[in-house]
Amino acid sequence: MRLVRASRIYWIKYVVINLVIFLGVILILKNSSAEGRNETLSLGVQEYATPIEAIDFTLKDLDNKRISLRNYKGKIVMLNFWATWCAPCRLEMPSMEKLYRQFKDKGFVVLAVAAGEKADDVTAFVKEYHITFSTLLDTDQGVAEGYKVWALPTTYFINAEGKIIGRVNGSRDWSAKEATQYISSILQKTSLSQLKRH
Repeated sequence: MRLVRASRIYWIKYVVINLVIFLGVILILKNSSAEGRNETLSLGVQEYATPIEAIDFTLKDLDNKRISLRNYKGKIVMLNFWATWCAPCRLEMPSMEKLYRQFKDKGFVVLAVAAGEKADDVTAFVKEYHITFSTLLDTDQGVAEGYKVWALPTTYFINAEGKIIGRVNGSRDWSAKEATQYISSILQKTSLSQLKRH
């Protein structure tokens, strides 16, 4: 009899503990979305409910040309922080190139910021992977720090007004249907807002 009671008490405790953990996870998820970001589940984009101004920067590209973020206002910018030694970065670059080629004539720009890298290493990587979008050198990682990049790759999406509308931590297959739908939807919103202004 005592054994049965002990077994029941154990199971009641087990259920209560798991219920508390489950409710805690629900509260955490609810609070994180209340902070102004919603998770786009299929692609893992943390969308900003209220877009925030992107920090402007100027970096050199592989041709030693100075490139500033502000020059791309009016376009959708995919700002990707990466490094040649980063395996997930290497994995996603070919699909990012496909995404860029699909939308580059529709007002879409990719700026790949190589964090803490030497020009020679980045140039060799770009040639090996046939990258055609802009690759910038953040040798002192000042821009990465400004954008609070704590892991690579990290990607930001910036709208035509120069405001951050989403963030992705980690590698993605940017040629997947979800990615192309996401970019299409941003471009469509941009076109509609520009039409309303005229």
